[in-house]
Amino acid sequence: MKDLRKVTFCSALVLLVVTDVAAPTGALAGPSAEVARKCLHFSYIAYPYQRPGAVKMSGDRQAYFRDCMTKDGNVPEPAEPSKAQ
Repeated sequence: MKDLRKVTFCSALVLLVVTDVAAPTGALAGPSAEVARKCLHFSYIAYPYQRPGAVKMSGDRQAYFRDCMTKDGNVPEPAEPSKAQ
C-alpha cells in the first residue's frame, strides 16, 4: 500500500514539475511541492485507499485534492473516517 502511495505522490510531483516547466515565463507561480504533498496527504486521510473492486470507485479523493490545490493548501485537516465498515 505504501508503494502505491509513493507512486501516486511521485505522479503528482511529476505533473507539478511538468506544469511548472511548460508554463510561460510571465505566469504566476503555482502551488509549491509542499502544498501538493500536504493536499495529497489530506486527500488520503479523508478518502483512504481501498482495494480496487472492493467498493465502487469515485473521484472523491481526486476532487478533494484539486480543491485543496486551488485553495493553496488552506483547508482544515480532515478527520480520519471510522474503521467500522
